[in-house]
Amino acid sequence: MLARELLPDVQEVLETRREPPYRLSQAYRALCVSFVRDWEECTVLPKGLRDELNEKAPAATLELLRIARSKDGTRKYLFQTRDGHRIETVMIPEKDRRTVCISTQIGCPMGCAFCATGLLGIERNLKAREIAEQVFVVARDIAPERVSNVVVMGMGEPFLNYRQMILALRVLNDPDGFNLSARHIAASTSGLVDRIRRFADEPEQFHLAISLHTPFEEERRRLMPVASRHSISEVMSAARYYVERSHRKLFFEYTLLAGVNDQPRHAEALATLLDHPLYHLNLIRFNWTDTGFSATSRKGAREFLEMVRELGLSATLRPSRGADIDAACGQLAAKDLRGRPVATTG
Repeated sequence: MLARELLPDVQEVLETRREPPYRLSQAYRALCVSFVRDWEECTVLPKGLRDELNEKAPAATLELLRIARSKDGTRKYLFQTRDGHRIETVMIPEKDRRTVCISTQIGCPMGCAFCATGLLGIERNLKAREIAEQVFVVARDIAPERVSNVVVMGMGEPFLNYRQMILALRVLNDPDGFNLSARHIAASTSGLVDRIRRFADEPEQFHLAISLHTPFEEERRRLMPVASRHSISEVMSAARYYVERSHRKLFFEYTLLAGVNDQPRHAEALATLLDHPLYHLNLIRFNWTDTGFSATSRKGAREFLEMVRELGLSATLRPSRGADIDAACGQLAAKDLRGRPVATTG
């Protein structure tokens, strides 16, 4: 039962008190559907039980420290865990969509050369409840609007925290929980091939995105240390396994870096590498981080998009959102950890 896995501390209190089994379901729905942050808000539970839960198993595992608001409507949430670490979550509004980008680790061990999060190193994995709670807090904040999509593309390499990530996604998908369609949930990986295959075998219809960033082996090793463990050919073999097992579109993330991976030879190699009807290339211009890279110009990015499309690829150039509050792709780094102020508060 998902509630037991997500809420072991609540279950322990209930068992000690010899509460009826349905109390766990009530607590689970209070968190996942009503988004309570204090058990006092869950009035279906007896007063004495609410008091004991607040003392021994608080409703909130993350403390919301700050919300930064971008001029484009993007919001960035700074959280503190119970053991004093900080993580960031982003909500991106687009017409009728409200997408939440969530974190799965405190920091990231992958060390991608252009990513701010990698500068932090890694502290620990987040627990499933900490992962899912990011979505609950955003849902409560933007109500009556609803969260329409969740992408696991925040701080950390999700597939290094696979079990907790999957549990959190199942809670978000659960009809008795958050009840978000699996087709509106996507996880991203830098290319851990064994976990890609495992993800393909999961029963849920979650989407997958693989960070590629260049079609050339040596370049990828310089940009992404994980490439020294898994070659592009190994990643593409796992990608083929995913689409053959799932029959779902597979997204390849590609950050455009000026003079690094935005040349015609890259477009031509991508056209050969991504020659499958279910492959889709997501291009995004590099968002500034203090890593020494520069963004491909807007004109250059549009030209690169035209090149890959003319070569037959399904491709999109995604707009950057929230860059003015360091909330865009590759920028999440919980700056307060490094003694730097958050750009904008609200």
